[in-house]
Amino acid sequence: MVTKLVVDSTDEGSPARSLLLTDRPDRLGPLSHPEAWRILVELSRKPDYAGAVAKRLRMHEQTVYYHIHRLAKAGLIHVVREERRQGAVSRIYAPAAEAFGVELPSSGKAGKAPARRAVPERVRSFMETFLREGGLFVIGSPYQHGPYLTVARDSPYAVEFGMFLGGMGAASGIFVRLDTEVKAAGLEKRPLILVGGPVANIVALDLNPHLKVSFDWQQAWRMRSSFTGREYAEEGIGLLAKIPNPWNPQTEVAMFSGLHHTGTAAAVLALTVFSERVLRDYVPGKDFYRIVQGLDRDGDGRVDFVEVLE
Repeated sequence: MVTKLVVDSTDEGSPARSLLLTDRPDRLGPLSHPEAWRILVELSRKPDYAGAVAKRLRMHEQTVYYHIHRLAKAGLIHVVREERRQGAVSRIYAPAAEAFGVELPSSGKAGKAPARRAVPERVRSFMETFLREGGLFVIGSPYQHGPYLTVARDSPYAVEFGMFLGGMGAASGIFVRLDTEVKAAGLEKRPLILVGGPVANIVALDLNPHLKVSFDWQQAWRMRSSFTGREYAEEGIGLLAKIPNPWNPQTEVAMFSGLHHTGTAAAVLALTVFSERVLRDYVPGKDFYRIVQGLDRDGDGRVDFVEVLE
């Protein structure tokens, strides 16, 4: 099964949802049982351990354990964290995606792929490691998670950036993962493309101490640059950075993060649309940081222009 991001085309501006897709209908077999479906729906409302789900649904605990075992074995739910309760370790489960689907086998008569948009050579150089070696495209979980119990709102920008990467030929080597999945599986040593700031993306939170332009939340959320000593707290402030991976220096981390989700949008837009100005002094192999300000020039409520601050 593969995870994809989908956007409801009938609702402009709607957040993207993760879709777990399979070409084997039997993989979704556990969902056909009414009790298993009730358990899955309940976990989508609030990830929890089997005993708590049993109490909320007023089901026998062994019945819940049975269906959770089947759902987990099929890859339809996964462990997001573990908690110690009364001397024992409880596993907290959540759905593996927000939607599930069956994909028909290809007939081999797919239409000709549309021509790719020309990508500036400097952008291709910036992403070259990921295009060559692949990596993990990490987005914030849509469920409450992390120390701030945040629900990530950056998915639409991640979808736009993912489509951009696909246009560069990166689709076969880059896999989408939620930050909670990366954290739980210990995948931080892989090449990482992080979308979202430390509030929405807990992998970005772990990376923060290693950054020369870091996020500070001791008094109020702000971004601090060690290069100029300046601090930024405006709504649309974003950071575009690429550094060696602190958990594995043989790989790299590209970061597209903001103080808020509009800052993340600005960081993505900086690379995909305004790369000529943003990457003007980029040198392959050297640490790169760019602080940008996202602006809404046409007044439609979406960031459409980027100014480079430093």
